[in-house]
Amino acid sequence: MEKLYLVDGMAMIYRAHFAMIRNPLLTSDGRHTSAIFGFFNSLFKLIIDENPKYLVVVMDSKEPTFRHEIYPEYKATREKMPEELIEQLAPIYQILDSAGIAMIRKPGFEADDIIGTIVSDKQANSIESYIITGDKDLMQLVDNSTFVYTPGNRFKPTMIYDTEKVIEKWGVKPTKIPELLALMGDTSDNIPGVEGVGSKTAAKLL
Repeated sequence: MEKLYLVDGMAMIYRAHFAMIRNPLLTSDGRHTSAIFGFFNSLFKLIIDENPKYLVVVMDSKEPTFRHEIYPEYKATREKMPEELIEQLAPIYQILDSAGIAMIRKPGFEADDIIGTIVSDKQANSIESYIITGDKDLMQLVDNSTFVYTPGNRFKPTMIYDTEKVIEKWGVKPTKIPELLALMGDTSDNIPGVEGVGSKTAAKLL
């Protein structure tokens, strides 16, 4: 079966930036390049390791999403993207374009929404989809032809989550991840959840 690799671009960019936050890479004129270096180091490692036939980088857009209309406090507590990271986005886009690597983004939607749309498309069922991310939200998409691929580092190996591994990690099936997150909340998105309910209690309730 052919494979499609969907890279959660901003998740990987943030991961690269903060991995080197204490010892950032700078050009001779003081421009930050840690995110650029880390992102492409991970992306090219993926290409070398997996030799994907189909690969696309999916990005968030800066515009508010439909979630902000439903819940104005959505992500309200999240810190603004650092200026030194913002200045690295344009070079990343330019390098992707020069390398012929497809990138998708749509104003008003998050990368998660686009990835979910792609893997749920009926035509996508004829191939295996691998979502490259560290975002737990995307584990709800895992099924017999969709997997979450979490890149490793020197401290932990790469993990590929199928249905059984999602259950092992969270105690519920992938289809129950939305309910799990609703019960336990998500501080990164400013979702309050139910007071006193953590991941283990939420899993037991479900």
